[in-house]
Amino acid sequence: MRSCPSPAFTRLFRGARLAPFAFASLLACGDAAKPAAVPVSPAASATDAGTSELPVDAGAPIVSLPPGVPDSPAGHQLAWVLASLAKPPSEGEVAPHLTASFIAQAPAAKMVTLFAQIGTLLSPVVLDRVEPGAVPEALVAVAHSQKATGSDPKLKISLLVEPAEPHKISGLIFGPAIEPKTSWDDVKTELGAVAPEVNFLAAEIAGGKCVPLAGLEPKKPLAIGSAFKLYILEALAKQIAAGKHKWDDTIAIDDAKKSLPSGDMRNEPAGKTFSVRAFAEKMISVSDNTATDHLLAYVGRTAVEDTVRSAGTAAPARNVPFLSTRDTFALKLFGSPEELQAYAAADVARRRKLLDGFEKRDLATAPTGDGWNKPRMIDAIEWFASPEDLCKLMVALKARADAPATAPIGTILSTNPGIPDAAHLYKYVGFKGGSEPGVLNLTWLLQRDSDAKWVFLTVGFNDPASVIDESKAITATIAARDFLAK
Repeated sequence: MRSCPSPAFTRLFRGARLAPFAFASLLACGDAAKPAAVPVSPAASATDAGTSELPVDAGAPIVSLPPGVPDSPAGHQLAWVLASLAKPPSEGEVAPHLTASFIAQAPAAKMVTLFAQIGTLLSPVVLDRVEPGAVPEALVAVAHSQKATGSDPKLKISLLVEPAEPHKISGLIFGPAIEPKTSWDDVKTELGAVAPEVNFLAAEIAGGKCVPLAGLEPKKPLAIGSAFKLYILEALAKQIAAGKHKWDDTIAIDDAKKSLPSGDMRNEPAGKTFSVRAFAEKMISVSDNTATDHLLAYVGRTAVEDTVRSAGTAAPARNVPFLSTRDTFALKLFGSPEELQAYAAADVARRRKLLDGFEKRDLATAPTGDGWNKPRMIDAIEWFASPEDLCKLMVALKARADAPATAPIGTILSTNPGIPDAAHLYKYVGFKGGSEPGVLNLTWLLQRDSDAKWVFLTVGFNDPASVIDESKAITATIAARDFLAK
């Protein structure tokens, strides 16, 4: 169902480029680690690079144990990881330390890059402590940069080795060391300090409804970035349930519906066909924008607008017309300030006509690099939902996953957990998030491991004037998700 943990998402419509250090580095797992997300970030992607041809030594070189590291198979591999952060290994030096299945998902070249990235940010690394993992072959280390201030996040290294010799690494996750919260008030305080506008809802799902546990502005709509794709998924599921479509129906690639990254379906030739399910999987797992726009056209823009209303969205008019990713790129990359203001001020009929013109613009000539690095009218040209809206939507999708005709919804939602559940706090992790400059949303449907209860979490951050501090946002959100697991 899922492959290797990775950064959850990158820039516009991908979720959020998980920021340095904590989040450019959630990378790799082997066959023994709990499966998680498909890699999607250029900074630490693994599966798109193929497997390197490397010389394999009979055994890994011995690395001396730093103080505090146990004299155990996992301890010796941790010593190598710490040494690799201080001085990145060569590709040939990586192979003796990682299982073949690990390298298949996280090629050695990518691991070398990852060690270099984290090492550059943290070096010199100071080890705080080493804790036992859930099994004897696992451990967790917490470290920080010698240059860090008291407010800088610490690095958490979760490591798992094979039980048999030569005890190669089969699971490795770098992430932020999160201080556990003791109350929802603590959670809300940390979330509320991230951005000028924050909304949040944690809820139990009981009797097909959301039962709030804690929240900040739970009724307030904010821009949600690529989380809007959940509405397209629900509209598709509704049509499949009604017999209008089937999961194995096919859609042909249309050049006119190709969008910009994220996703690689834009590289497919016109006329090539894929199943409806394949488009849906791409739309959710890697937030593929071209897959999204093909599905939006297939289901119908007005059908999605109807779904926004029928899902119980409190302010559905804010999502009419329901924008495609291509629409949004065309508006925000090509539109002058006057054109954007005119679109925002227009009525629905006028907006639809304006979109017809923008859709004809050639995205191949769009600005590249940092051409879009500041918020652009996120309060008027985006997709909008409140935490309560998103909870209702996830409850509806859970019901779809429980029905035979639309059961694939459960798998589609759980392919990418957004942020790996390294502590295995949840039996099920369904996720979709979204971002653009000034916007970050993270939304989960979860089943707790402790009591098997179904719960929901969404956190939204908006800043009309500046980009979101993603390091602070993700750290605070992980703390919220961990607290919800109790």
